[in-house]
Amino acid sequence: MSGEIDSKPAAYRVLVVDDDLTARILASHSLEQEGFEVLLADNGVIALQAFQEAQPDIVLMDVEMPGLNGFDVCRQLRNMPCGKLVPILMATGQDDIDSVREAYAAGATDFVTKPFNWKILGHRLNYMIRASNTTEQLRQLQKSETRLGNAQRIARLGNWEWHLNSGEVYWSDQFYQLLGGKRGLTHAGLRTFLRCVPANERPQMRHWLEQLLNCRYSGFMSGINHSIGLPGRNAKSVQHQAEVFCDEQGNTTIIAGTMLDVSELKQAQDQVLRLARFDSLTGLSNRSVFCDRVQLAIDQADRKGCLGAVLFLDLDNFKRINDTFGHGIGDLLLQEVARRLTDSVRTTDRVGSHSDQPGLYATDTDLPVVTEGGPPPLVARFGGDEFTVLLPEINQIRDAENVARRILESIGLSIDLAGHEVVITPSIGIAIFPHHGEDVDSLMKNVDAAMYYVKHAGKNGYELFVKSMNVVAKRRLELESHLRHAIAENELSLNYQPQVAMSSGKIVGVEALLRWNSRQLGFVSPVEFIPIAEETGLIAPIGEWVIREACRQTRQWQLQGLPQIRVAVNLSVRQFARQNLEKLVNQVLLDTGLPVDCLELEITENMLMDDVEGSVETLHRLKALGVQLAIDDFGTGYSSLSYLKRFPIDRLKVDRSFITHVTTDPGDASVTQAIIAVAHNLGLSVTAEGVEEVSQLKFLQQHACEEVQGFLFSRPLIADDLAELLVTNDGFITLPADLNSD
Repeated sequence: MSGEIDSKPAAYRVLVVDDDLTARILASHSLEQEGFEVLLADNGVIALQAFQEAQPDIVLMDVEMPGLNGFDVCRQLRNMPCGKLVPILMATGQDDIDSVREAYAAGATDFVTKPFNWKILGHRLNYMIRASNTTEQLRQLQKSETRLGNAQRIARLGNWEWHLNSGEVYWSDQFYQLLGGKRGLTHAGLRTFLRCVPANERPQMRHWLEQLLNCRYSGFMSGINHSIGLPGRNAKSVQHQAEVFCDEQGNTTIIAGTMLDVSELKQAQDQVLRLARFDSLTGLSNRSVFCDRVQLAIDQADRKGCLGAVLFLDLDNFKRINDTFGHGIGDLLLQEVARRLTDSVRTTDRVGSHSDQPGLYATDTDLPVVTEGGPPPLVARFGGDEFTVLLPEINQIRDAENVARRILESIGLSIDLAGHEVVITPSIGIAIFPHHGEDVDSLMKNVDAAMYYVKHAGKNGYELFVKSMNVVAKRRLELESHLRHAIAENELSLNYQPQVAMSSGKIVGVEALLRWNSRQLGFVSPVEFIPIAEETGLIAPIGEWVIREACRQTRQWQLQGLPQIRVAVNLSVRQFARQNLEKLVNQVLLDTGLPVDCLELEITENMLMDDVEGSVETLHRLKALGVQLAIDDFGTGYSSLSYLKRFPIDRLKVDRSFITHVTTDPGDASVTQAIIAVAHNLGLSVTAEGVEEVSQLKFLQQHACEEVQGFLFSRPLIADDLAELLVTNDGFITLPADLNSD
């Protein structure tokens, strides 16, 4: 309806000036979420034009830009009539003092270094705008006495005067309101004022007033920040300024002051501080606070000659929880883990004071308690699904181990999250100071090594750091270093394991298996180096080499006149996530001349379930090339039948973990039989991996499994030996004579 006033406050307008496209996109996305209207400029000239046209409330400007740099633009803005008072926040990756000085010399309001924490930066921009607005309000107040009352009410600024000769005290209406009182009902006087100051702040307030009273010259000004409010009322945070007026003899005659309500600004500052020091999801301390506290605890332990401990926790298979139930459930899980973790180490419960295991603690002295009167434990979220615990003072090393057991028991209990029953376990490393580190870096490095030792040993446990764990860490770094040069040094090779048709014994395919024989390290197991390649990103160039080499070799066998077979190549997570995977595969097929139907790409269930919609799209693009597709290690992941129907695949590969006990474990037999039945119902063929015994082969034959692969037929072979095997009997392998016997 025309004529109505929109009560919703207009968003603050921020002009972001940066020549970096990524920085502008991040600024626009992040600051708009904080409620800003964002204007963008990619150079100084456009910034000056945008400023004149839009007149933003604040400017966030990068220093390093082509043409006019940030300093030059800042100077020109300050020369504009509308640019004299607007806050300007200069941003640069150079945190040297010269840049700081030049920024302020150019007229910048403040200075910040990259990279930004956008959430904190949004609060900072809000604070600067409000501070600028408050300053402007104060200037306007001085222009007109007639508007003083209204302006003070708007600005929440009260003023007062104390005439020492007469003892008269004057409070403005807004001053009464700031105190929570009313003119005529509340006595204007020093005692009333001091009663409104919290008891713990009164000594500081009295000292400030004494400074003003003892001053001997006019014009002396002083300020103080404190809380104020009548008893029983909510206290406000105020900024107090006072000026002294003296007579010709130097005697103080009048003290006049202003009191500004800065409660909202104080809350904003507290929020900024909280964001900088606490994890917003769990409310726990963050990594920065934790490391500061650890260093303090190390110093105190050194002075007192006592022990302390750090525990490092990583949740096992947390990514699988996120992928299965969604990030919302994952966040709820992290919050519940934080609560249980805090409960497990709280001092009021005497940490670890009971256990479900009888006789775990022989005496009261065995209880893992924090030293009486010592600093309390600290629980922090270190990042992602990692948590840390600081025990500043412990009596003995066993205390830290008992805390770890308590945590394992607490977190390991099932959790009901929005109707989903979830079980999560932690892997916990323990480091004792000063034994395992006399500074934060060494201590955290060692406790991290202990945690990873637990991960590789099977998870869901704890380990105390020992020096040998650094040997493992050193080995990992050594492998990573040499792996970076493995392709160039021609150290990688492929072995090929035959895949045999159950109906005829003919070799119909091979699986390409990566091997690494380092000149410096010797043979390195794939179990050892492939996880490192995945973590470091080296799997991308290695994976491309594997596809190319497998296709080249398979085509070479064809040119030698050997029976035509397909070659199966395992895709890594990073390869499957590539935007141009199908282009790479198509180019390799063109370069090597291998027929498209002779290449099979294997993808694990978990890779597909990371992003179902994206996986369906990627698989269809690959299938359009004509290659064959298989799901590897089927039965170990989380895919459901409804999803399986959407994937354009040709084959399921039954994981060897089911085949190993298929004739002795009814559960594995049932799973294997079900997988074969599901595959056939969907028109898919099945390949069983890890076949080593005739009894396993009989079971698979009875349930119509099409293909088998395992040591019963052949170990993985080098290319020349595989060629010889293909020549023998024209590519047929003699099946066991008793296969069809009862």
